[in-house]
Amino acid sequence: MFGSVLPDNAQAALALLGQNKPFPADTYLAGGSALALQLGHRRSVDFDFFTPTPFNAKKLSKSLSALGVFQEEVALGISLIGIFQGVKISCFQYEYPLIHRAIAYQNIAIAHPHDIAPMKLVAITDRGVKKDFVDLYAIIHQGVSLDEMFIFYEQKYHLLESNKYTILKALGYFEEADQTDMPEMLIPLTWEEVKGFLSKESMQLAKKLLEGTTSAAWAAH
Repeated sequence: MFGSVLPDNAQAALALLGQNKPFPADTYLAGGSALALQLGHRRSVDFDFFTPTPFNAKKLSKSLSALGVFQEEVALGISLIGIFQGVKISCFQYEYPLIHRAIAYQNIAIAHPHDIAPMKLVAITDRGVKKDFVDLYAIIHQGVSLDEMFIFYEQKYHLLESNKYTILKALGYFEEADQTDMPEMLIPLTWEEVKGFLSKESMQLAKKLLEGTTSAAWAAH
């Protein structure tokens, strides 16, 4: 793991959470920080936790306040957002299962890139933010093809047939993302490179889809 992708206060906060485990037992870290810890491609400064287990946001807020300095921002039902030890943190109930075994780090479960990839595909269809496109670029360059990401999306959400063209369009639409901040990179990479690469990849996958030459596993769905 690349712990140095996190600022010092975030590393300390994560260690504190791992030692004391205030979240439900099956909670895992996903999002950009989970991916950056594994790939080391960029800095990340916040924590996105997910759990399949319903929880009481107010009770979790109190647990975090007892553990350290916690400023609650949102605590509604099964969603909690706030600042813990100076670090932006969120925890949501998330019904969709992990499709790959999580990885242990600092006594915390970290979602595998095979789970983070489809979550990032969802993210780019909901909003346009540079860091999500950067993360998809990094995952592909770790050997996970866009074709495979779509398979993981189907395994996780069972919604590929209805959403595949929306995702392909989102992979080549950057107008909103152009207005957002580029994350601090730890590898040589520009935004123009990300856009060019993902545009090419999505066009190639769209062509394969039209020709009926996507992977057998995808076609089976």
